[in-house]
Amino acid sequence: MNLQRPRSVWTPPSDITLPNGIRVVCDPVSHVDSAAIGIWVKAGTRDEPRGHRGVAHFVEHTSFRRTRHRTASKISKDFENRGAYANAYTTKEETCYYVRTLSEHIDQVMDTLVDVVLWPVFAEADIEKERSIITEEIRSYEDEPEEHIFDVGELQMFPRHSLGSPIVGTVDDVQRITTDQVSAFHRRHYHSGSIVVAVSGRCDPQHVARLTEKLMHAAPARKAPPRRTSPSPRAASHMSIERASQQTHLLWQARTTGCRHEDRHALQILNVVLGDGMSSRLNVRLRESRGLTYSVYSQLQLFADCGLMAIYAGVDEQNLGKAEGAIRRVLEEIASSGITSAEYRRAIAQLRAGKLMSLESLTARMTLLGKGVMETGQPEDPASTIEALNQVSLDDVARVASQYCDPGLWSTCTIRPAAGSDHNLSDDTD
Repeated sequence: MNLQRPRSVWTPPSDITLPNGIRVVCDPVSHVDSAAIGIWVKAGTRDEPRGHRGVAHFVEHTSFRRTRHRTASKISKDFENRGAYANAYTTKEETCYYVRTLSEHIDQVMDTLVDVVLWPVFAEADIEKERSIITEEIRSYEDEPEEHIFDVGELQMFPRHSLGSPIVGTVDDVQRITTDQVSAFHRRHYHSGSIVVAVSGRCDPQHVARLTEKLMHAAPARKAPPRRTSPSPRAASHMSIERASQQTHLLWQARTTGCRHEDRHALQILNVVLGDGMSSRLNVRLRESRGLTYSVYSQLQLFADCGLMAIYAGVDEQNLGKAEGAIRRVLEEIASSGITSAEYRRAIAQLRAGKLMSLESLTARMTLLGKGVMETGQPEDPASTIEALNQVSLDDVARVASQYCDPGLWSTCTIRPAAGSDHNLSDDTD
């Protein structure tokens, strides 16, 4: 199957390394009047010291509280008085601070964003405020079993490894984090060797590079990259917990190779066929054919050196056995017979369309730049990604399926309604 390259929607970005080591990657888009700016830091959950779970996310939150030059109020007003929207997020392997702004305000919002990233002041009073806020964030996730089960499942898959830690930490973790620990994590990881600035939209790459050099020339000097250890292999395991819940939540997971491995594109195709979309085998089998669930899907999460393929389903407790049997049979069929030509074509078409349609979002384009450099050392080229998908054969997918879809290799995690939970809420309104 020969899918066309994207033509006018993408040109190779500029990629400039400043004298202090910070990389500035720019994707000019001439037909818009705005830009997405991201400052990416190669520091995430897996870089947290033992016993400091949640500190990377804590740094991200607290950086918006106060800087050497701005209060929290001034930070928000400096963005919003220009109509800009700023936010940040932490992942297992990196942290991204980003802003969407009109191009005419790039200089001003960049000045504010750099201040937040490089020069936060971690005051005790601000740490206590964020401790309370993050605690409520954690509780909001724990109130949603479909969210919570993935945190429990990752801890199950990566025991005693930082990849298994929840990004937000636990309530107990957050209560133990100190101001000194937050400051130390920032000093250790926020330096010129770990930062990438990515900009997509109406911009002049040379101007952005000069602006970045002006604003970030005093960034702490390049340090040795964090030492990351790969998680050890582990056998499949099975766990079940009870919570007040209206449904039984089921999560199956298998370890895979990571985002730098040659099998990553075959894994993406396999994931689409397995459970990504209405035509996927899991959706057709469990929802459309048997009516066992409202929500069933698979997802693929690739880290630098390993990955996870996961299957989620929310079912009535009485249908748990039927759902598990159906998932097992879908995996067995794909492991033994691979996928069909029609499924292969549909999966590549979906992946190609998703990649091309994402180019209509400046934030998504900026993410291709920054996340690409974080993961592989180069901004992602969607044309190359599509060409790589074209090179994957049915035999490649069959090989990967036989390697990863044996049900005996999958761990399971189940959240079941606690005894006494009311599964059949009635309407008592007169």
